[in-house]
Formats: sequence, structure tokens, C-alpha cells
Amino acid sequence: MKKFLYGTTALVASGMVAGAASAAEPISLGLSGYYTSVLALSDDDAPGTGDTSVKQDAEIFFSGSTTLDNGLTAGVEVSMEAATAADQIDEHYAYLEGSFGRLEIGSDDGASFKMGYVAPFPTDGHGVDTPGFLHISRASSRTSALITMSADANKITYFTPRFSGFQLGFSYTPEVDPGVAGACAPGGVVCQPGLVFGTPGTGTSGGGGGGGGLAFGVRSSVNGGIEDILEVAGNYWGKYEDVEIGISLAYSQGDRESAGITAAGAGISPAVTGDPEAYHAGISLSTAGFTVSGAWYESEDLVAGAGVAGAGLPGLDEEAWNLGVIYETGPWKVGVAYLDSETDTPAGTALGGELSLLDLGAQYTLGPGVAIGADLTFAEDEVPNAAATVLSPSSIENTTLALSLLLTF
Repeated sequence: MKKFLYGTTALVASGMVAGAASAAEPISLGLSGYYTSVLALSDDDAPGTGDTSVKQDAEIFFSGSTTLDNGLTAGVEVSMEAATAADQIDEHYAYLEGSFGRLEIGSDDGASFKMGYVAPFPTDGHGVDTPGFLHISRASSRTSALITMSADANKITYFTPRFSGFQLGFSYTPEVDPGVAGACAPGGVVCQPGLVFGTPGTGTSGGGGGGGGLAFGVRSSVNGGIEDILEVAGNYWGKYEDVEIGISLAYSQGDRESAGITAAGAGISPAVTGDPEAYHAGISLSTAGFTVSGAWYESEDLVAGAGVAGAGLPGLDEEAWNLGVIYETGPWKVGVAYLDSETDTPAGTALGGELSLLDLGAQYTLGPGVAIGADLTFAEDEVPNAAATVLSPSSIENTTLALSLLLTF
């Protein structure tokens, strides 16, 4: 009994001074990030567009972790836009990691986005899949072959350990509300879950498309949003002789919130039907300094955001694919990438469109964290004649020479 009481006392005492007895250090945040400045010389078909512009894309990352005595690692990641933006604090989440895998909870992209392979970036600031900069004056279809249905709304994500090159990921997002017209960027860009990924035209991320609020628990039920989004993703990374091989597959599904009744109890006609789904497949091959990669994406019944003709109606479908190749040797990187994307909006509406992007780029590293780049980009966007206006014709072509200074820290 005496030994038991001593042990109990020792446990109480050790609990009171656990910080002093533990070898683990408390979490302290480190700082990193990037800052890319671009001089863009453009020729755009839309009336009233300028020929020269200066743009920035910059983020600051705060991250920290600690490894406990039992081997469990706990950490936090916070991203902040370095320029004024609607979502000044971007992704932010906490995580636990160990032999069981990795568990993340907070505001970040889901497993289907993080695990996907897509066309490579000819330069670090440009590309065709979720590019940091998009110079054409209008983009009527998506700029990614990754699944973005849940955007960076609050979610829970779990990644398994990697076994023999294979890894799985799962995400659950309680809710994503449709965006608000004009909330994402100057000029009235509309955020739509799955349709618009940020606002690459300004080099900053949008704030209206993420939804989900800042806290779990009781959440709003906005007409026309998506709730209970599930994501299942998997990828493989391995090596066969001198070729590195990456393959990714992903699927996402959500429940469309009913728009059959307003907050005041008045009926809406017609009620929303159809639940959204999205699919992704990607591949990457690397050898002798060359990387060839690409991806395919398709979605059905996504939610059209506020300000879009047909918002709240079923039938917003998308399809996109991209392909590219880069070559890296010493301080040099050169490459080319292409994306083709098409969006079909609900029947009876005037919107929808096709977007194609081509990027030829070269980058030279001057020293640690300092590089310069040049991209020649070609883009074409088409919408139905019924959606065209004098300032936004049915077909717009853009050619841009972009000169970049790329800094990482």
C-alpha cells in the first residue's frame, strides 16, 4: 500500500511539473514565405484593358511543432496574405502526426487537392493549374484539374502512412457556402466552390468561396450551399530504374443544401436538386532532369455561386485537363504547360464558357531564395453570344510577356 501511495503521489507531482520533467519543447513559431513581383506586358482583346501592369503574389507562413516524449508530433500552420486581401489570414490549421499517419483540423485544402499531380509550373510564379498569375481579363471556366469543392473551408483531414509507395487521404467538410459576387477581387469576380480557385488575376486569394466560418459546431445553412463534403484520395510515388513515377486519384461528393425555403419561411421555386460530385486523375514522370505531368478533372451538379445566372439551379458541370513538361539543370528551369477547361451552366441560362491557357517559361536561380523568370502566356476565353457585352465580348484572346522576380524566405 505504501508503494501504491507513493506512486500515486509521484504521479500527482509529476503532473504538476510535467513541463520541467518532459524532454519536449513547447511550440515556437518559425517564419517563412515567398514574394513574387511581376511586370506584365499584355495584349488583351477586351476593350478598356491596359497594356502594362505590375502585380504581386506573396504569402507569409507561420509554422511550428513539437515532438512529445511518446513520439507524437503536434504542430500548427498559418498562412497570411502579404498584401491586402478579403481573407487576410488564409489557410490555418493544427495537426497531430505519428506512426498512425497525420490528422489535420482547421481551414485548409482537402486531401483530394493536396495529393493530386497536375501539369508542372514552367516558372514558380506562373503555370496553368492554380497559377499565381492569370493575365487574361476574363476566365469563364476553372483554372485547375484538382478538386476544389471544399476550397479551404474548415475540415478534418486524415492521411495514412505511406506503404510501398501508396498513401490514402480522407477529408470531411461540414459546409461550404456559395460565394458573394464581387467579394473575391476588384472587378466583381464571383467565387464559386469548385469553379473559381482564388483570384489569380491579381495574385491574391479570394475570400468569398471558402465558406464554412471560423469555428465548428452549429453552423449556418445557407440556401444553395454544399454540406457534408467527403473526399477520398490516394496517390503512389515510386521509382522504376531511373524514372520517378507519381499517380493520383481522387473523388469528392457533397450534399446540396435545400433552397426550397427562405429564412423568412417563404417558398422558393424551384427547389434545388442534385448533389455535386467531382473526379480527378493525375500522373507525373521524372527522369534525367525532365518532368512530364498532367491531370484530368470532371464535376457534376456543382453549386453556382451568388451573382451567376442560374445560381441555385442544378446542372453546373465542368471538365478540365492539363499537360506540361519542364527541364531542370543547375540554376535553370524551362518548360511549357497547357490547360483546357469547359463549364456548362444550368439549362436555360446564358453563362458557361471555355478557357485555354498556354505558358512557356524559363527561370534562373541567382542564389539561395532569389530567382528571375520570364513567361510568355497565351490565353483564350469564350462564352455564349447571349452572355457577351460590349466590354466583355464572346471571345477574348490575351498574349502576355511576364517578367518576374521570385523571392523565398
